[in-house]
Amino acid sequence: MSLPLYIHGSSDVGRQRSQNEDSYRIGAQPDGSRLLVVCDGMGGHEAGEVASQVASDRLVEVLSASTPDNPPRALYEAFVAANQAVLEAVGTRGAPGMGTTGVLAWVMGSRCYVGWVGDSRLYQFREGGLIERTRDHTRVAQMIAHGILTAEEARNHPDSHVLVQALGGSPGVQKSFKPEVWTEPLELRSGDVVLLCSDGLYDFIEDHELYPLIEGRDYQDAVTRLIQTANERGGADNITVILLVAGQPEVPRAVKVPREARRETLPDGMPLLAPAPPVPAAPEEPAAPAPAPRRREPMAPVMPTPAAPAEAVSSGKAGRRVPLWWLLATGILTMGVGIALGLGAGHTPPEPSTPAPVQGTSSAVAVDGGTEQDAGVARSGPPEGMGTPHTPAPAPNGSPQVTESGGK
Repeated sequence: MSLPLYIHGSSDVGRQRSQNEDSYRIGAQPDGSRLLVVCDGMGGHEAGEVASQVASDRLVEVLSASTPDNPPRALYEAFVAANQAVLEAVGTRGAPGMGTTGVLAWVMGSRCYVGWVGDSRLYQFREGGLIERTRDHTRVAQMIAHGILTAEEARNHPDSHVLVQALGGSPGVQKSFKPEVWTEPLELRSGDVVLLCSDGLYDFIEDHELYPLIEGRDYQDAVTRLIQTANERGGADNITVILLVAGQPEVPRAVKVPREARRETLPDGMPLLAPAPPVPAAPEEPAAPAPAPRRREPMAPVMPTPAAPAEAVSSGKAGRRVPLWWLLATGILTMGVGIALGLGAGHTPPEPSTPAPVQGTSSAVAVDGGTEQDAGVARSGPPEGMGTPHTPAPAPNGSPQVTESGGK
């Protein structure tokens, strides 16, 4: 589906000129494309008028006969042909210095190819904002480009309209003649506005004032409003305007984006002008939650570990075990008691009436709910029929044996 185009143009002599040297053309091509041309003649009276008419007619004629295979190249060749046509008119009419500017838009659906020579301009607006504008071929524009002048200083500079390029014109201008053509087209969207004009308009209306004057207006009324405003502000030159609105007959209202909405393009939660915080490096593993602070318990004395570690003995109290050092100390104490009892039993005289050998009794000691038992020392009584008993010899192993309840 093609994008509908609403186009209107008009030219006015202004308030201080007696003759209009501007000219414009709006042409429909057989392939459905449109040609928009604005030319601003120079050379005084009839010379300027003739130059602008000759140039605009020649531009349309050449492009109407060309194929749209390479629009930028076709535009360049059309300007070369228009320049030659003006130079021929100079020779015919005998008016040295006769020349004109020219700006052209070749609109093919949603594409707009642009070329120009001199200081007539083309603007493209979208949602009320200026997104494209041609560059003037003037001495002052060159000084701005090289940083010699600022835009404010150039505004009222005496050379502000001294051209360095034109169609026709003086030999000096012809020496640097080279049409400027954008190799890539403007892309048109519904609601876009394209404005072509001569310097009689923008000399009295600043770039930032253009769209507010026409927003919300019908495309034809918008052209009238621009010319009227330039005349109200002096109208010192001829004023020519062509306006194109894509997709609708009215110039859309400017989109006013609140400041807060612009923050959507910044990192979440960041103020508009705040510097970006440093981004922390991603941890290799997720950090474990910090453990709750725990109360430190006093540590028990560390005893040497025996070759075969003994198992802790249950104390009979739920949730608590007897320390190993306590078991070792208790075992040593029990051993000592057992030895003392054994030695005491060894010095007890046997009863005379008992002829059998006397067996030593073993002592048992309760240890924290368990039982530890020392093995008695075996002793032999005197042979039957013998006299006084003798002192028994110590056990061969020379040490008591200790058995822990529950041990292995």
